[in-house]
Amino acid sequence: MKTQAENGELRMDPEIGNALKGRAETLLTELRKMVGDTKQLEHVAGFGTLKSAEALRGKFAAKAVTDEDSAQNRLKESIEIVTLMSETYSLAVRRIEETDQSTAGALGQAGAQ
Repeated sequence: MKTQAENGELRMDPEIGNALKGRAETLLTELRKMVGDTKQLEHVAGFGTLKSAEALRGKFAAKAVTDEDSAQNRLKESIEIVTLMSETYSLAVRRIEETDQSTAGALGQAGAQ
């Protein structure tokens, strides 16, 4: 969709686009806070001293922060997606505003002739 917005194929009413962009920015703030909070999930306790318990503790700690599919990495992926959405909304609104200005200018020139 971002490519469509860049090419002017996706246009959005400024009021709707700005509301969506505002919501995306709010969501980004919340997601960034959650990424910071995942650091606390890394410190897991209460599994006991058996080797299997230690292995389980390590697995849960990794699932929070270091694994490829950890909570932290999933949140970072979400941030990338929401950032792209926000940029797309901005482009779509800008394109329709540019089109409106261009049309108004053309009509003004036609009326002056």
